Amino acid sequence: MNYRVSLSLVPLLLLFQSYAYGITVPDVVYTTKNAGKVVFSHAKHTTKEGMSKNCRACHDTIFDLKKKKHYSMADMGKMKSCGACHGSKAFGLDKCARCHITKEVLYKVKATGPVKFSHKYHLTKTADCGTCHPSLFTAGANKRYSMADMEKGKSCGACHDSKQAFSVKECAKCHPTRDVLFEEKSTGNVLFSHKSHLGLYTCVDCHISKFSTFRNSKKVSMNEMEAGKSCGSCHEGKTAFSVKEKCDDCHKM
Repeated sequence: MNYRVSLSLVPLLLLFQSYAYGITVPDVVYTTKNAGKVVFSHAKHTTKEGMSKNCRACHDTIFDLKKKKHYSMADMGKMKSCGACHGSKAFGLDKCARCHITKEVLYKVKATGPVKFSHKYHLTKTADCGTCHPSLFTAGANKRYSMADMEKGKSCGACHDSKQAFSVKECAKCHPTRDVLFEEKSTGNVLFSHKSHLGLYTCVDCHISKFSTFRNSKKVSMNEMEAGKSCGSCHEGKTAFSVKEKCDDCHKM
């Protein structure tokens, strides 16, 4: 009788065992106020030495499932929460991007077009997020700075000073440029190439003293150019070829 009972329990024990080892513990997503999301992977951590199939390595000694208390980075620096391992047994807390999800930031600039800040690119230059955060930028929304502010060392200008990195005066390194088409039925369209001009001049040679960064609806006549306005401020026969000659260099019939 006892023998038959024990045999009948075998399938249940096998089922329980397969369930226990086959269970998937989900990742935990922490949404921080100013530093994006942090994803904690149970699957990744339970493969580490001393933690394999050993939930007690963290629960409830380090993380109390009942209290669910949130800890600051300062707390972690005192070996609380994640800091119990990260900084001694695992990578340090200063490797922020290993946990905090970074993203590309797009600044919409009406006058000059969108500017893209790449965390991915900048992190190849320095893996220390503390280089910029929070001394230069908070991890959340930031105050908008003008180019004049940046030239004084604020915002991006703290590094882009032509010594640590290229100067903020090298506008086309961040601001997108494109060719500009002027439609002229009588003399043929004129295509202005930023690319060819940037090989000879800097952006500040033309903007904003000669041209605004907005597309101006007002057209300048050839007579006005010959008087030194618009393209004629450079194309006067000395700085560059004159607007009075080589017409087909610009006008394409």
